[in-house]
This record gives sequence, C-alpha cells and structure tokens, in this order.
Amino acid sequence: MVVDQTGHVHCANARATALIGKAAGAPLQDVLLTQESHLRKRLARLARSSAPAYLRLEFADGKPTIFQGSTLRGPDGRVTGLILLVADSASALIGKFLNLKSDSRKFRQQIDHSQRRQRALRQEAAQLKRLSETDPLTGLLNVRAFEEKVRHALVDRPGRHGALVFLDLNEFKHVNDVHGHEAGDKVLKHVANALSFPPHSWVATGRIGGDEFALWMPGTEAEAVPEVLASLQARVSVPYALIGRAGQLTEICMTAAAGAACCPEDATGYAALKRIADSRMYANKADKRPAPTRQAAK
Repeated sequence: MVVDQTGHVHCANARATALIGKAAGAPLQDVLLTQESHLRKRLARLARSSAPAYLRLEFADGKPTIFQGSTLRGPDGRVTGLILLVADSASALIGKFLNLKSDSRKFRQQIDHSQRRQRALRQEAAQLKRLSETDPLTGLLNVRAFEEKVRHALVDRPGRHGALVFLDLNEFKHVNDVHGHEAGDKVLKHVANALSFPPHSWVATGRIGGDEFALWMPGTEAEAVPEVLASLQARVSVPYALIGRAGQLTEICMTAAAGAACCPEDATGYAALKRIADSRMYANKADKRPAPTRQAAK
C-alpha cells in the first residue's frame, strides 16, 4: 500500500485492504495499536531514508506485521508517498506495487493539473473583479467600486476622521471642442495620474463622471481640508503638453472646482457626505469658472 507521511492510505491492493480493513483515504492509525506519535516518527524516519527500511506495525488484533518501506518521489525529488510491502512477500508483490507507483504518478499529475487549473481560475476571477471595478480610460476606481469602498470604510471604522472630496474640471468641454476628444481623453488620464496616491496611503481615488473625480482621504480632519483641497487643485493645474487637433504641440493648464465633506463633523453616512461634498464643489465652481489656459509649446 501507499501512505503519506501522516499515515493516510492513498492506495492499497486487495491483500493490504483485507489486512487493514480500510479503504483508500482512511488513516492507518485507526487499525493500529501503535501510538500515533510513534507511527508518525517511524514514517518520518522512513521518508528521510535513501534506502528501503523495515517498519514494525502492530494491528488492533495484536498481530505485529513487518513491512519493507521505500519512498515515492516526485519529479522535483520530494517525497510524495511511502510504499509499504509486507516483508514476507516483498519480492512477490514488487511488480504489483510498481503498477501502484505508476497509478500514483498519474494521480499526482491529475492533482497538479487540477491545482494549475484552480490557480488559473483564481487569477481570471481576480482580473475580472479588477475590470469590473476599474474605469477603463483612467484606471481609477469606477463610481460603483469607489462608493462601495467608502461605504465599507465608514462601516469598518465608524466615527473615524475622513474627508470625501469631489473635483470637477472647469470648462473641460472647451478642451474637447478645440482640441478634439482624443486630446480630452489624454487630459483625463493626466488628471487621474495627478490625483492618484500610493497604496500605502489608503487614499481611494475614483472617476465618478465624465470629468468628475472623487477621493476618500481617511484620517483627514476638518481643519486640514482647505489645505488638502488647495493641494489637489494645484495637482490638477500642473501644465500638460499634448498634440492638438491641428497637429500643433499645445500646453494645457486645467483648473478644477473642489468641495469636501468631513466625517464625523458633517455626517457619518456616505449619502449625506456625498450630498454635502457635491454641493460645496458646485458652490466653488460658481465662484470662478475660468477656461483652460493654453499656448503653443516652444
């Protein structure tokens, strides 16, 4: 029979099955008087041996049986099982156990194939999940994934300080009208990159509309929000060079309206925070709405 190093029977011929009274997959310990700790030690010693060794096991009927044991190794040389032959008929059974060894190899190959398939399916599922959560143009979280992430953060850490920030690009339509939609897409990617933070910061950034972006900034307190908004607006307004519709190299400098709602000062639920941040963003937009500055690059 073939067992693993914990004493579970992988496969057994008819005689071994009659001897142990168990089907493949059952623990050998169930039919032994030998203590489990002793059995494991003996099997471990056999696994470390480079040559066949003898193993004395005492079955529940009180009858000791001597087995000749050898290791079954995989392609990488690691022990994958232990072959146990009744010593008094080892030579007669060696051919049968060679067949068992071949069957065991096929079984291992099937397991390996199944494990590879499972890994591939897990990777595919992870990729599909990422695609379902990501805005295809900018690579940021899409609106559904962003809102879900913020809601989870509010539930997981109730009452913790945080700021929900909304930004809307000023006169983005002007970029599309003058320079074309391809240029507009490049501007959106540029802004998305400007508003992205490293993973360890725990800041979540999403594109929640055509030219609207949102950030959840955990740990940000109310008194810090004005400085945070100014910093984000400065990130957006960094000049960006692109090829316009006329084929001319052009420098674009965008501006953005911004508004924020603070947890827990303004609200503790996402819907209320969203309403407040959105209202403040549009109030900021109404104050000043300049068109993007532009000039031909020298």
